[in-house]
Formats: sequence, structure tokens, C-alpha cells
Amino acid sequence: MTTPQVFESIREFVRAHRTILAYVTVGALLFFAFLLATFPYADTLSGVLAPMGLRLTMREQGVSFPFGIRLDGVVLDSSDGKRQLFKSDSLLVTPAYLSMLLGTPGVSISADAYGGSFYLHARRSGDATTLTFHGASLHLENYPELRAIGVNVRAILSGDGDAYVTRNNLLADHGVFHVAAAGASYQIFPGSKPLKLGDITASIHLEQGKLTIDQVVSHGGDLSISGRGVIELQPNLPDSQLAIKFQLATTPAGRATFGFLLNFLPHPPKAGPYLLSGTLAYPRLS
Repeated sequence: MTTPQVFESIREFVRAHRTILAYVTVGALLFFAFLLATFPYADTLSGVLAPMGLRLTMREQGVSFPFGIRLDGVVLDSSDGKRQLFKSDSLLVTPAYLSMLLGTPGVSISADAYGGSFYLHARRSGDATTLTFHGASLHLENYPELRAIGVNVRAILSGDGDAYVTRNNLLADHGVFHVAAAGASYQIFPGSKPLKLGDITASIHLEQGKLTIDQVVSHGGDLSISGRGVIELQPNLPDSQLAIKFQLATTPAGRATFGFLLNFLPHPPKAGPYLLSGTLAYPRLS
């Protein structure tokens, strides 16, 4: 049978069964509309956040056409309310269709936040949560947790990654992350001239309780850094052990402005690598 004959046969089938096909189409549309309208958004959100010890609060909720819900005044924080991790004026929540077919309800979340955009796909996987995320043009200076601890850093952050996260089993957690920060700078003292860090890229993976920095590189600032290392995570995060080795080089402009700080280093830049050890709470530089 030639191609024109095949198309003619299809047209004849459609004409002969158009009423039945119309009912099937309408029925399918109504089924998916009902499925989306009755999707347990609140329960699913609570389910994917619970293994990570997180909770989501909002000011109000509304329907988002053609499907999904819109949440306004959103705050994501720890279940004890002590740490705010994310905040957005408005975000859109839609069902994750593949997760629904697999029998593990999940959600896709998109939001404008911190001057940029953020996308997250999350689904419950037993007692854990599986995440895929992507962020673009997030302004770190707008992130309240950094300001709260006195970290005066500015940068436009973008990145993506995948993670499998449990609540109390660090050895089971795993993930891969890629991060890029443009135009980064850090103000060492209030009122001082910011130290330009330039553009930074980092590749990180998490496995068996170890956060491994495969590579971190900066360029275009007052100093440049190239390093790698491991952070052995502990249930109490400040107790996590550091073992990070990096090379440091400074530009003439950096030395002219911040040369006095170099005197506090164990040895001059370019004389050899530095080792950051100790814990997150009490790091040591050698």
C-alpha cells in the first residue's frame, strides 16, 4: 500500500468513526481535568518535604489556569522554624505527570525568587525525597540567611543538580551539583572595600556522607582560586570535618588593596597550596 493510500484509509476510518472518536477525546480530556482538579497538592507537598525536615507556609492559595495551583507569600523553612531556606512572593505548583504514572506522586515547582528564577521537581521515594532543580540569576545579596549570619557576599548565582535526600541517614544521601557565580565579591569588614572574587564555577557531588568538591575555580577578581577537597558531613553540621586543598594567586590590584591581609596567611600565595582543615565551626588554614 502506498503512502497516499495509507492516509486515505486513515481519513476514511476517522469519517466512519468520528462520533466514537469524539466521545473518546472528550472522555480523555474530562478524565485528565478531573485528575488535575483532585490532585492532592497539599498532601504531596507535605510528603516530599517531610523526609528533609522542611515545611512550607503560605499567605494564600489559588488556582492557576489551565492546571496547578499558585501559592503566594511562600516561605520554606526547617520544621522547627529556626532556619528559613527559601522565600518567594509567588510560585506555581503542578503535578509531576511521570511520577503519577509511576505511582509516586510528585510536584514540579517554578518560582521567581531573589531577582532570578528557580525550578524544582520533587517526588517521594520511600522514606526519602528525589530532587531535580535548576536556578538562574539568583542574587545572593538578597538571601536573608547569609545576611543574618553577617556574610556580606554579592553574586549572581546559577546552577543545577539532582539529589536523593533522607532526614536522618547521611550515608544514604547522594547527589550531583554544578554551580556558577558571576561578579562575586565579599565585604570582609562593614564599610570596607569589597574583595572581588570574579566568576566562580564549582562541581560537587555527595555520596556516603561526604560532600566532595571535585573542582572549584575563580577568575577575573582580585584573586584567583583553584582547589578541590572533601567535607565529611556530621549530623550536627558545624562538626563536619574539612580537608580542602587550594592554590591562591593575586592580581596587582588585589595586592595593592588587600596586601595587608596576605600577611595573615601561613605562607605567600604561589609558594604552594593551602590546606583548609578542622571543622566548619573551627576551620584551620595551613
